[in-house]
Amino acid sequence: MASFSATSLPIINAHRGAVYHGVENTMYAFEKGIEQGATSLELDVVRLSTGELVIFHGSGSHQQPGDVSDLCGSIQLEESNDSCSSSSSSSSESSFSTSASTLEADPETESETVPSREYSQIFPNVYYIEEMSLAQTQLLQFTSFSPGFAPILGSNSASPDFEEQIKKAKIPLLSEVLELCKRTGTHIALEMKGSGVEHDCLRMVEMSGMEHLVTFSSFHNERTALIRKMRSDMTRITTGKIFGEVLSEDWIEQTVNSGCNEAHICFADSTPENIAKAHAAGLFVMAWFPHPVNRSIWSNHTEDAACYEKVARSGVDMMCVNKPDLLKQVIDKISL
Repeated sequence: MASFSATSLPIINAHRGAVYHGVENTMYAFEKGIEQGATSLELDVVRLSTGELVIFHGSGSHQQPGDVSDLCGSIQLEESNDSCSSSSSSSSESSFSTSASTLEADPETESETVPSREYSQIFPNVYYIEEMSLAQTQLLQFTSFSPGFAPILGSNSASPDFEEQIKKAKIPLLSEVLELCKRTGTHIALEMKGSGVEHDCLRMVEMSGMEHLVTFSSFHNERTALIRKMRSDMTRITTGKIFGEVLSEDWIEQTVNSGCNEAHICFADSTPENIAKAHAAGLFVMAWFPHPVNRSIWSNHTEDAACYEKVARSGVDMMCVNKPDLLKQVIDKISL
């Protein structure tokens, strides 16, 4: 990624796109983020049951990501003869219509963003995005009453046509986003969210000639290690280690020992002291801002201009934000 300096201003990265203007991880959100001044996009890659790599986050855990219920409160899938669906998966495509709000919650997981066990048992092949075919994903209907959209629709930052964008939203292929970023010269912070995506992610990035504009990142060291193992020429491949909301004291050592070039840390930990230490160790640092649905962080912080300016002045190299247009205004002001 780009070289770092204590006096340089951070690169603007749109976290899953411009999520206050379009549905996260969709082409519209990515295009809007670039339009608003982002020169980098953060996105999440998973593999479908039919083999395609698509961009999707959803809820769930790091071990089992891609729960669709937070964005698709009402899921309706039908039998499809779409050419995208392979013959081996067509038999698993089921017809059903149900609302997540009508399902009884599991008392052990009621307060967490994880799926109800009852729901998973009833529809085991379609609850998680990885268990769906490409044809099924194109039939998913994002709905404005879904819990994943509540923090955005309930804010003053949502664009006037956000609900209309929800109705139009479709899950994109990785190849579509690579094409967009190649055309616009946009960097990608590519989180390998789903299991077993490393080889095909690298292959597709290299086939598109985008290896110099992509950072392969993960919470899991073995995934970034596999990328480096497949390509020993590290002058062309960049990998990033993602840290959660609680930063380990030895985070710099962990990053160096993992072999990664970059450390991706929560914005709350982006202090001048931390950034200076990381730079001294030769690391590029990205400060990530959680999605608005993450109330555990936003109950104590506000993603506003003052917050952005504080982090931007820490010396951090890149800021992965939900409001790229606002960060652009802040950086332009600092630059005066």
